Amino acid sequence: MKRMLFAVCEVAGYFAASVRALSEHAEVTVWTKLKGNDVEAALEGHVRLLDDTAVPTVDALLTALGGHLPDVFFCGGWADRRCLDLATRLHAAGVRTVLMLDTPWLGTPKQWLNRLVGRVVLRPRFDFAWGAGEPQVGYMRRVGFPENRLRTGVYAADSAKFSALYAPDRDPWPHVFLYIGRYVSVKNMRRMERAFLRALDRMPESDWRLCCIGGGELWEERTQHPRIDHLGYKTPQEIQRFIPQTGCFVLPSVFEPWGVVVQEAAQMGLPLLCSDAVLAATDFLRPGENGFRFDPRNEAAITEAFCAAMLLPGEALRAMGRRSHALGMAYATADWVQRALSFLD
Repeated sequence: MKRMLFAVCEVAGYFAASVRALSEHAEVTVWTKLKGNDVEAALEGHVRLLDDTAVPTVDALLTALGGHLPDVFFCGGWADRRCLDLATRLHAAGVRTVLMLDTPWLGTPKQWLNRLVGRVVLRPRFDFAWGAGEPQVGYMRRVGFPENRLRTGVYAADSAKFSALYAPDRDPWPHVFLYIGRYVSVKNMRRMERAFLRALDRMPESDWRLCCIGGGELWEERTQHPRIDHLGYKTPQEIQRFIPQTGCFVLPSVFEPWGVVVQEAAQMGLPLLCSDAVLAATDFLRPGENGFRFDPRNEAAITEAFCAAMLLPGEALRAMGRRSHALGMAYATADWVQRALSFLD
């Protein structure tokens, strides 16, 4: 079997599902900061995990590999100098090197500078760039990667887990908006909460609720209202049990480089309300077909999106849910595996 090496900051649930599926086709090693959680435990016997605190240097990693170099090296970003050094050494040894990224092109002064630096730092080290979507690929295109060396789809939701929650024929359709995420300023929760209450003022007969799951530094600033539920942190298993009670997913972020949670919600068959800053929505939300987009800094626009969803009858919400599911499943775990294997060609 071919050998594949990944260097990532941590093992998220969706990444674990992807590399576990990949392990059926290749020998997979992941160099990461281990946290001893259930996600990592689920990979035992399938994927070799190397803790970067126990294997802290490139030389230590190469020793741990026992002289068996990978056929492909996947590097999760360029912030860690060790990963760049590893890419340099493996590339020189004939290993195919792939830069993985979720940083979108925003046209900031720093990115214009990085565009020039990247031509010196990244292009000589990496054969391919694998971005989350077109905004990320656009960045690497400016760095100098040719079109045939660019791929999208570096993230894929755990399609088996989330499609199992798909229930398109629920009747009545639950009138519960769902937010899942951190309680931090970039997630834009205060505007979301105010906009939801403004929507209720405009539609006093509505029975919709807003449910928020998560925690963070702004927890104490959460809006207290009888129609807004703050459930705090929930385990993935607890969230999965709660999903059947919800009817529409909301993500109002002012900055979201991608947002795998959007694909997860789509695979579950939920209509979507996403801000224009949520870049995953470019793939998984078609305005008017399975949800609505809005300007995250415009509270009136967020209110309009809430009202648009609240006005829909059950059959229209079910139709949106079916469309979400189709969009979410258009790129599943098996597709990610084939994309990863394509770097061998």
